[in-house]
Amino acid sequence: MSLGTNRHTSGDDESAMTTFRRVRLYAFYLLALVTLGMAAAFVSELLAFAITGWGVGGEVLAEHRLHVMVIAANVWIIILGVASQLYRPLKRVALMQVAFLVTTLVLVGTIVGGGPVEEVVPFFILTGLMALFHPAGREILSLGDDYSPALLGLVAVAAIPVLAFAANQFALQGSGDVHAVAGHYMEMTTMSIGLLLLGLIAAAGAPGHRLVAWLTAGLAIYFGAISLVFPTQISSVGTMWAIALVLWGLAFVAVSELRVSGRTTVSAERPLRIRGSPRA
Repeated sequence: MSLGTNRHTSGDDESAMTTFRRVRLYAFYLLALVTLGMAAAFVSELLAFAITGWGVGGEVLAEHRLHVMVIAANVWIIILGVASQLYRPLKRVALMQVAFLVTTLVLVGTIVGGGPVEEVVPFFILTGLMALFHPAGREILSLGDDYSPALLGLVAVAAIPVLAFAANQFALQGSGDVHAVAGHYMEMTTMSIGLLLLGLIAAAGAPGHRLVAWLTAGLAIYFGAISLVFPTQISSVGTMWAIALVLWGLAFVAVSELRVSGRTTVSAERPLRIRGSPRA
């Protein structure tokens, strides 16, 4: 009689845990949709400048062209990280790490730069809740099991010039000019640190690291290309360093692809194994 009671209680507990996991998963997906909906409603114009800024549409930005385009690229990284979670999030843990950490960097940069904090806080809260409700649970903090010394070496090579650029932009934030008033120098600092952070996450090897490597390379190539096309814009790094950024980005994604050369598709990356969790 006692054994039967224990089995019944155990079954109830297991059922309750399964229900809890499902509710958490549904809440997670809802948070992702709300985040994307807010982005569409409030920052779609900014996101568009990442593309339209290259042409006539970017002329309206005048001397802020480079800064706004880089800020838009940074926000795109957050949005892509969130959007990736709508399909098999256990295989895209690294992208969730990117979404939350880059949003945190942007918030810190906005606070220090005196920018519109109220525009960033909702995204910080939403991505923070997504990390909390992620089906990976505590494993959202996982560094992965596919560490790449080669990618880490590339991050180390970039660290000194990128951090030097970040320090320069941070110092300019106190200059009081029109870019400092807009908080743009701080946003450039944020982008620089974020580039290294993306590289570290890609090198660490959590599920989804391959896509993070592409984002890392894309950001480096994008900023390098902007500097080449608009060399007179404030914060342009000049021809030599712009070419170096592009080449570094190409090398980074090439090394990442060699790392996974034994796999045929992105979906071949190993997902986290979370015992008892619903399929995600």
